[in-house]
Amino acid sequence: MSAGPQEKAFINVADGDARVGFQAQWVHIEGGYHVSEDDPPERQFEVGLHYLEISAPSKARELIMKAVARGYKYSRAYFYLALALLSGRTVQSLTDQELAQLAQVRRWATQRSEDPWARGINVVGSLLDSLPQTTAETPDPAEIGAVVKEFESLDPSLQESILNHLEVFLAGPHQDWTWEKTFAAARRDRTAKDRAQRVWKFFQPKPVRPRPVPPPPLRTDAADFLRAIGGSALLLVTGLLVINYALAHSWPRSAGYLMMALGAAVVTVRAGFTIRLAQHRRRMARQRLTFTPQRVPAQSDRFASAMDSLFDRYFGRYLPQGLARETWLAETAGIRQSLRNELVELYREQSVDAKRLAWLVRFLASDVKRLWLSGELTTDPDNSRVPPSTWAAFGAALFALVIAGPLLLWQALVEAPFTTAIATIGVVAGARLAIQGWHAILLERHRYRDDLVRVRHDYEDRCAAYDRWVRKLESKPTDAEMAHWLDCDRKILVQDTLRHYRLAAQDVIAHAFIEAPVPGCKRARVSKGPWRYSRYKLLLFLLTKDGVRQVTVTLDFEAAGFGDQQRLTYQYNSVVAAHVVDARNGEKKLSLTLTNNPRDELTINGEWPGMPELGDDDRIASQVSLDASGLDRTLHVLEGIAAEGKEWIIQENRRERAGLRRLVAAMED
Repeated sequence: MSAGPQEKAFINVADGDARVGFQAQWVHIEGGYHVSEDDPPERQFEVGLHYLEISAPSKARELIMKAVARGYKYSRAYFYLALALLSGRTVQSLTDQELAQLAQVRRWATQRSEDPWARGINVVGSLLDSLPQTTAETPDPAEIGAVVKEFESLDPSLQESILNHLEVFLAGPHQDWTWEKTFAAARRDRTAKDRAQRVWKFFQPKPVRPRPVPPPPLRTDAADFLRAIGGSALLLVTGLLVINYALAHSWPRSAGYLMMALGAAVVTVRAGFTIRLAQHRRRMARQRLTFTPQRVPAQSDRFASAMDSLFDRYFGRYLPQGLARETWLAETAGIRQSLRNELVELYREQSVDAKRLAWLVRFLASDVKRLWLSGELTTDPDNSRVPPSTWAAFGAALFALVIAGPLLLWQALVEAPFTTAIATIGVVAGARLAIQGWHAILLERHRYRDDLVRVRHDYEDRCAAYDRWVRKLESKPTDAEMAHWLDCDRKILVQDTLRHYRLAAQDVIAHAFIEAPVPGCKRARVSKGPWRYSRYKLLLFLLTKDGVRQVTVTLDFEAAGFGDQQRLTYQYNSVVAAHVVDARNGEKKLSLTLTNNPRDELTINGEWPGMPELGDDDRIASQVSLDASGLDRTLHVLEGIAAEGKEWIIQENRRERAGLRRLVAAMED
């Protein structure tokens, strides 16, 4: 069973040459552990209670005691202060000051027997009073039954708190019924609150809001305007000269040719521009799909490389059915690179972790797949299709212009051959320059307007995807829920181990846990809270009168499932040495050597490859992790066995009973 905090350890493990790394690591700023000396006592109490909920009793004691000392003296505060003082501790470790505080708490509760919190404190006192204080003392079944009845009259939440935090004290006569209740609660709560659908969200970073993509600016220059205006002026001057000579030669006939030529020219230019614009739009759409633009560097190569990995991963995951991954990546190389460059350019000025943009890359990959399946990605855009009527008008107008233009020019040549010939050259040159210039200007303006519409539509789609993702993450579990689920997993492992070895609760003298993240797992924590991992390596030690049962198992925390188990059973005299090294950087190294097994070295709470320099928040998190682990208790047990063998258990039992007498005497004062 793992109800007490002595079974919780958040550690890095390096077995042999193994390297510990993480797929992702996040610190959620929005958490319940931020508190300062200037905060009111009720805030200090609530934060202390949060720490107690995740079984970090040292920090909980510190904050709850501060709150009570500053005047937050309520039955609820005293109840949790009593639990914080006792949680995860041996009675030998209680100081005289802490014993005096427990006595004060019990006196407070005795005077308020009707208060539900005070009743909880009284039950704690009754449980401690009923424990045998000498090896010769035999538990009174009637007294045990009265205590059980009193305990079961409490609110279920208070019962659960007492069971979780007083496990060290609930051995002996209480062990059978407390463990039965604990295991039942663990089975009930292990998958409660939709764990399977929520745990993964804890390891997701806070997404970055989408930013609007500025469209490429207008790329027209002075040369385009010079061609357009200069060509138009030349066309106007020389055209008027030709028209003047034609009208002078034959006014009625030339006027008819002129009207026909002007009308045909207007229709030809308008229809021709519509056709050219459609062709331009098709070319731009195809270019975006197939053309691979030059890679845009990011502010740091690390960010750019991370974005490349995200695009390769998600485009390789969102594949159209029946299409090979290599084929899909080749087909979408252009659009993938364009989107990658777009995001790098947008966020290059910000210190953004690329993983916080993973939701956006995932959306873009799925959207490209959707466009591909619907045909929108490979077919021409709707605004690039030219109606048949436009083609018919263009052909008819061009035919009319070819007929009317030379006839009008002939009338002018008859009147003034040399001047008309010179003017005709000017008409052709001016028309060409004007068409080139105005086409470039108008096509670019239409391109800019199309891009404005496209980026606005894309931004709206991305905002909608962001809102969907944020809503999906709203049900992210709290740190307390993560701690409770992990505690349930440990308890289930203990129960399964007891069943395998056919042991009863009273057969277990002591038990301890060591936990380690599996290399390559995801990890996250709330600010100033302990690290949580997606996969754990659990080591369970069950100490019985016959020896030690050691179980090693991998826990898939997201799926709430155990992997293959390794079991090792050995006598106490098989433990040759337990060597512990405390480094200045907070790293602990435990080496456990057995007579029939090579030395097993564990690196606890140490650094991993690529770990950044620890800041204040990281140091607090490390301290809280060790506090929540109860690692000192585990090491105390292993070192004691290595030093004294089975005799250590006997001596420890005597020391505990002596401490219990001291505790009960203090609480009765």
